[in-house]
Amino acid sequence: MKIQFPRSIAYFNYLALLAISLILGGCEKLLDNPLNTPDDMDTRGGDKKSLGGDFAEGGSTGGDYYPGTEKFGELTYNGFVYTAEDNLSTFGIDVDNGSYTFGRKKINEGHLPPKESVRVEEYINYFRQDYDPSVDVPFSVQVDGAPSPFRSDSLHIIRIGLQGRQLPGDERRSWNLTFLIDISGSMTSRLDLVKQSLYILVDNMQEGDKISICTYAGSVGTVLTPTTLAENDKEGIKGIISDLQAGGSTAMASGIQNAYDVNMSGFMEDGVNRIIICSDGDANVGPTSHEEILELIASYVGNGITLSTLGFGQGNYNDYLMEQLADRGNGNYYYIDSLSEAERLFSEELTAVMEVIAKDVKVQVEFDVDAVIRYRLIGYENRDIADEDFEDETTDAGEIGAGHRVTALYEIELSGSGAGNLLTVHLRYKLPDGETDIPLDVPVTLNALAGTFTESSQRFQFTVGVAEFAEILRVSPYVNTSLADVESIVAPAVAGDDDRDVEFLELVRKAQTID
Repeated sequence: MKIQFPRSIAYFNYLALLAISLILGGCEKLLDNPLNTPDDMDTRGGDKKSLGGDFAEGGSTGGDYYPGTEKFGELTYNGFVYTAEDNLSTFGIDVDNGSYTFGRKKINEGHLPPKESVRVEEYINYFRQDYDPSVDVPFSVQVDGAPSPFRSDSLHIIRIGLQGRQLPGDERRSWNLTFLIDISGSMTSRLDLVKQSLYILVDNMQEGDKISICTYAGSVGTVLTPTTLAENDKEGIKGIISDLQAGGSTAMASGIQNAYDVNMSGFMEDGVNRIIICSDGDANVGPTSHEEILELIASYVGNGITLSTLGFGQGNYNDYLMEQLADRGNGNYYYIDSLSEAERLFSEELTAVMEVIAKDVKVQVEFDVDAVIRYRLIGYENRDIADEDFEDETTDAGEIGAGHRVTALYEIELSGSGAGNLLTVHLRYKLPDGETDIPLDVPVTLNALAGTFTESSQRFQFTVGVAEFAEILRVSPYVNTSLADVESIVAPAVAGDDDRDVEFLELVRKAQTID
């Protein structure tokens, strides 16, 4: 082939002048826009013109966003039940709080959380309570109540509280923990927070504890076999975590099986054996269904290995799966939205997270049919237990860790009559290594009710405000309260020295500014 070249020097001069013009024009534009992003592009990485659709629908434009669909459980509401038809309300306890921290992240970034993501009990149980500590038994039980500040139809709110006993330092068992870390491509922008969270956890472990580290992406790996802190110091372990890099697809099922194999190899007969999954829950590779994964996890509980989940990220986040994994694993589900939350969890709450003091804790509230016309359990929709299964020792329910607090609220309508009895709280639970239910019954009289809402304790008032806030976010058909009304209840009840309370009040105020 014969190549034709230009015939004149003038042509070359023209090209040179054109190139110089383009370079100078580009420099001028670069000075105006040093990151060289399009005019309609947010320099933090988000396209301002594309905030509709999936990007905004999940509720965030944050740096840990990854395109996809956020998944949540079915949105259901507990309705009113008339005691003449059924005076028993039965459910399993729940100490998770991932729903609250997920919602907090959304609000802090200028979006209300998807209503399907809001579980009222997880909002309530994030906060401290004023329950008396237990000494000789795994947990104490307390009940109080007052007229509702939000309803005009003579409804009262009942608070049932369980407070797990604290474990003395000499009762702390050794831990055999396996960190199962999702290093798939969707975790790229989230991996730094995962690492920093695990650094805090490692720093709070003791010399006799064992740590192992497994990973999964398109394939699985074991980065560290079970190792005591005496064999590999904390800085060495944190260095291994620091070297992790993200990329690839997500073979969660294979990763979970490998983590169980690794944890079993370091099993401690008298210790805490637990897998901690760090992930966004977006499992997209492998022949194993989610239900098969859940069955696998449940099978290992009987072998003494429990499982907890730490959720990260948004956009493709699978809240439903992360909660279900922890539920089947007899562990806890948390969502880490910031480094400060990781510090709270692994400093303030660490013993409660790791040390189970009672398992399969079931609650059955028996309302006095003469005193109570109707009732509604606020939250716990996915913890419902059939009344007839309450005394069945094979019924699976929630666990309480050392120092954990659990709160359930009921909205009730009183008849104005009765012989002074209000309700009886029936509980059944097993000791951590037990197989037999232990019953506990707590009778409650009308004297447990304050005469007015303002006569109730500040902690009661604050808790009622938190529940109403969550009910508004999930668009409950049983509330018509404004966020301003919630603020008016919460503000005077905030414990000024409690950063969680102060933060929540600010969250209520931010929510009022979101369209």
